[in-house]
Amino acid sequence: MEKTVEVAVIGAGLTGLTTAFYLKKKNKDFILLEEKDKPGEVIQTRHENGFTYEEGPNTGVVGNPEVPELFEDLNGLCKCEIASEKVNKRYILKEGVWEPMPMGPIQAVNTPLFTLKDKFRLLREPFRSSGTNPDEPLSEMVKRRMGQSFLDYAIDPFILGVYSGDPSLLITKYAYQKLYNLEQNYGSFIGGSIKKMFEKKTNVKKKLPSRNSMDSAEIFVTV
Repeated sequence: MEKTVEVAVIGAGLTGLTTAFYLKKKNKDFILLEEKDKPGEVIQTRHENGFTYEEGPNTGVVGNPEVPELFEDLNGLCKCEIASEKVNKRYILKEGVWEPMPMGPIQAVNTPLFTLKDKFRLLREPFRSSGTNPDEPLSEMVKRRMGQSFLDYAIDPFILGVYSGDPSLLITKYAYQKLYNLEQNYGSFIGGSIKKMFEKKTNVKKKLPSRNSMDSAEIFVTV
């Protein structure tokens, strides 16, 4: 006799595993389907010669309170570590040279990572009109507002490290809602970021461990 279930979860990647975890907590009858021989999809960890290699995303961004709550619910099965200030400087390889990732508008103007044309686009970014396509891919939004070199040497490396995804396939509204809201609510990435600095901050990260208690931490680690 065939068994019926309430829910079928397709794919044992991060989303599928998280969905299955909460279904199990609610005692729901479900089946988790995965075509590969082990779960995780692009997220895999391997250890070789004393080094740890993270395949796929290697860091995470806490954008809502559900993230630290998930780590609490996992209750020791994995741990959340805050990136150390010692590793704040990131480097991008361009034409055989490692260049530091600019961390603000002034550094962005001076870095050789971006073309002169796109640097002028950056200066005009606060005055550009907002997009009208609610399903605009992240790559198109960045090129429209900042230029191709910003996509290639700023956004693309970040997306690969966090999402292990293709910016042309990620819808900004869903994958990077903060960036989408900056344009929709403030009309500008730069102008919106400056205005938000003076707004009341939320307590999204209040459940995360403090930096003082995580001196040796370098990245988010999932096990």
